[in-house]
Amino acid sequence: MNLLAILLAAGIPAIFLLLIYTQDLYASRTFRLVLLCFAWGALGGVGLAFLFNSYVAYPTIVKYGWNILLLYVLFAPIAEELTKSLGLLYVSRRPEFTYFVDGAIYGFASGIGFSIVENFIYLSQNPRMGVGLAVSRAFSTCLMHGTAAGLVGVAIGRVRFQQRGGKSLGLFGGWLAAMLLHAAFNGVVQSGVLSLTLESIIPIAIGFAGVGLIAYVIALGLREQKQWLAETLDRKVGVSGAEMRAAQAYSSLEELLEPIAKQFPQKTEQVMNLVLRQAQLGIRRKVQEKLTDPKQKEQLAQEIAQMQAEMERLRKDIGPYVMAYVRAVFPEGALNVWARLEAVAAQTGPADTQKWVRMLTAPRRDAAAPPTRNIFGQVQAQTAKTGNEAPQ
Repeated sequence: MNLLAILLAAGIPAIFLLLIYTQDLYASRTFRLVLLCFAWGALGGVGLAFLFNSYVAYPTIVKYGWNILLLYVLFAPIAEELTKSLGLLYVSRRPEFTYFVDGAIYGFASGIGFSIVENFIYLSQNPRMGVGLAVSRAFSTCLMHGTAAGLVGVAIGRVRFQQRGGKSLGLFGGWLAAMLLHAAFNGVVQSGVLSLTLESIIPIAIGFAGVGLIAYVIALGLREQKQWLAETLDRKVGVSGAEMRAAQAYSSLEELLEPIAKQFPQKTEQVMNLVLRQAQLGIRRKVQEKLTDPKQKEQLAQEIAQMQAEMERLRKDIGPYVMAYVRAVFPEGALNVWARLEAVAAQTGPADTQKWVRMLTAPRRDAAAPPTRNIFGQVQAQTAKTGNEAPQ
């Protein structure tokens, strides 16, 4: 096989997997489980699907004289979507699996693993097509496989909080959606009713639309998880209201913590880690509330206890003075920077975040502040007062 074709057949789908992997803002998925799902799709999924298609589906079609198109629009979608998702059923019982955001990423990884090995098989059978075949499949078939398995992962992530009857129905819906997508894609490619141009364009369009769909679903899940943080992060778990707001603002945290980075550059990374751990803790607390399996609830309880211990260690390393500064940047009262930023960003969109940060930090006049003092000037004054009262 052509070395360049091999690199393209594996590298392009891997880049799309990386893009989806990084969409999880709160990093609740783990690289180990992503790699496990990828390996299952590449080995277990491909192996089982090959056995079914070769020794069950194809002989049945030949025996009864059916149209070979049935292999692509019926048997292959059923077999491949079922076998790709078997690894997801195992991963969904791990404490690292929180919600359908994780399910989308783990499922996409399984589908991409499956598609890369399938690429190698097609390249070995059609060596003369080389680079052209690798590129066309990488931008179409591979993304379809990732999207279809991602839909099953989303379904598994949503139904894990339901009772047994609801779980079965929801999981069936996820499988059905994946199989219909797979069947429609194969029908376009294999039917021969379209022109060569459309046969090239439509599969690629389906592939990119699928990636967009998975990214959109992840964004919806992250929005819901931000709401969870307001419900689960409180003083019962040692998290102040200001720290909870910092966790909700994690996507813009580097901008909002700019004053801290200037004052305490050596502490910035520790503050970021603390906020991330708090966000992860809040998500896991909500998942624990929703789970019905006692064993899974107990596993999460142990993990939550470990996370709280780690948060306390981070607070001690950061120190009381810097923590007071963090709470001043995300205050309880009138200087609630994040609440104001969130209200504006909801209307203007993420692209305008920097603009509104500049607006919030612009000089402004009021009765309680000197004429030239901005918000962060007030924060520094408040922090200086707190620092004089707090131990160093």
